[in-house]
Amino acid sequence: MTFLAPAAAFFALTLPAIVALYFLRIRRPTRVVPALNLWPDQVRDRQANVPWQRLRVSSLLLLQLLAAAVLVAAAVQPALSAGTSLARHSVVLLDVSASMQARDVQPTRLDEAKKEVGAIIDQLSPQDRMTLVAVGPTPRIVASLVGDRDALHRALNGLGVSNGSADLSSALALAAGLVKAGDDARGYLFSDGIVGPIRTDASSSLPFPVEYHPIGVSGENIGLTSLVVRTSAQSRAAYLHLQNFGQQARTFSLEWRADGKLVDVRRLTLGAGVAQDLVLPVPSDATVVTAHIDTGDIFSLDDTVTAVARSPSTFRVLLVTPGNVFLQQALALRGDFQLDVVAPADYKSSAPYAMSIFDRFLPPGLPPGLAPGLPPTLPNGPFISIDPPPGSPLAGGAAIGVGRVRATDAGDPLLTNVDLNDVHIARSQDLRNDTFGRALISSLQTPLVLVRDEPFRQVLFGFDLHESDLPLRIAFPILIQNLSEWILPPSVPSHSFHPDEPVTIVPETGATSVTVIRPDGSRQALAAGAVATFGETDLTGLYTVEQALSGKTNRSWFTVNLFSDQVSQLKPADRITLPPYNNAVAVNSVHRGQLEIWPWIALGALGLVVLEWLAFHRGL
Repeated sequence: MTFLAPAAAFFALTLPAIVALYFLRIRRPTRVVPALNLWPDQVRDRQANVPWQRLRVSSLLLLQLLAAAVLVAAAVQPALSAGTSLARHSVVLLDVSASMQARDVQPTRLDEAKKEVGAIIDQLSPQDRMTLVAVGPTPRIVASLVGDRDALHRALNGLGVSNGSADLSSALALAAGLVKAGDDARGYLFSDGIVGPIRTDASSSLPFPVEYHPIGVSGENIGLTSLVVRTSAQSRAAYLHLQNFGQQARTFSLEWRADGKLVDVRRLTLGAGVAQDLVLPVPSDATVVTAHIDTGDIFSLDDTVTAVARSPSTFRVLLVTPGNVFLQQALALRGDFQLDVVAPADYKSSAPYAMSIFDRFLPPGLPPGLAPGLPPTLPNGPFISIDPPPGSPLAGGAAIGVGRVRATDAGDPLLTNVDLNDVHIARSQDLRNDTFGRALISSLQTPLVLVRDEPFRQVLFGFDLHESDLPLRIAFPILIQNLSEWILPPSVPSHSFHPDEPVTIVPETGATSVTVIRPDGSRQALAAGAVATFGETDLTGLYTVEQALSGKTNRSWFTVNLFSDQVSQLKPADRITLPPYNNAVAVNSVHRGQLEIWPWIALGALGLVVLEWLAFHRGL
């Protein structure tokens, strides 16, 4: 046991002072009376209260001494050694991502984690520092204080859960930057383990050890993980994917709505671990469709999903190819593309297209800006050229064999979700000396895909798609989607985004104002004269974009849904592989936390004072 305020023991002098009061003579006023026969009790009392009389023990004296002793004990603030090993600097990483909304522990996983963090705060000594880091889509430091437990509790209680994912790697990097080499520090991670990829190489080592405290017990959940609206020449339909991630079969109701009106209700049963795909009707005049399941499970964020059903404004796109089904299907995934496919012999440069794709073909002449004075026949705008024929202006050197395919920059936004690990290319034109633009995808032998921003956004593939297995990989339609949205970004993307994912909005020409209306009805104005990035997408549901144009208001929509199998699985991880601990630069001098017991002692003293008061008034 330790005493946080030992100087307060000075108040122990009140104990002999109380005893001394019982020795002192009581001074009473003198009064003349006819006789003393009527005052026997008062005479005896006066005789008994002479100075320094013999002390007579009474219940009041004992209660007063005991209350004073207990108050002195509370004043010195005794603290017991707690069970948690603490360093002088405790770095607490608290997961506030979507999965922490689960109610398998009451009331939620986040509340349970807060309770455990609060227990550590209560054990801090006045010299200990605690840094509280909220681990969400964008990790942030909530508080970093020394000895101020009340402020730490307020910061902890002010934390709320988000709908996004947990970026633990960034949180660990942020925490590592707060600790200098040689500091006495220790980290504590309170999470269910449902976090993004974690770098565990030596370059990401931490200057302090991290203890993982798992939160949560169950993974019983049914979630809606995908909703896509497809439009054909005959009809429109929605494709819904749902899955039972738990270990028990569940029966539940599915409600299907269009523009808020009920279209269909179905009773479904899913076995443990079973997934199901449904095709649902979409009315021809519908703008938004919504699916909702009433499961009563521990996680509600993936019980409702929304999709935009109305077709956005379209771009006319030209594909010139001798035949490429893979490319044609990948381009058709853009719902705002009106795709025209022609053979090279039927190509005419006079038709106005927003973008052209040339597959194993290139019109005669040079692209604009590459050879001044020569008549350009390529469109004066965006295009994608794939395996241009030898001798054409964009052709590279002689074809060479290609080894391992890799991303030039793995962090390039154009390669988001593009996995090239299992992609093979037989051969490619030699683009090592090509000045078309920067390399996006490369090999050890030659760059494979080049991109440039000037004079327009344009792309050059140096290989024939049929001489690779790229079209057979899921990476291909994703790559084409990324490139097409980079070249021709829609004014408002009508597809679904993840929570906290930024949305690029390109104002329409002539728009005087752009306003985004969030699912909760709040409005945010954006600049109308430039491309804007809207990042306030933490809420799931429908977002409306209003653009004032020529005296009227044009409305577009996009949605935000969870759509994450990893989060919907919900099963807490028993352990997490964290970056290595670099103990060569750290000081390991942990001490036991302190559990203050003086508030309880003070409460006991208050009870004794009340008991003494009752005893006095009852003449005990």
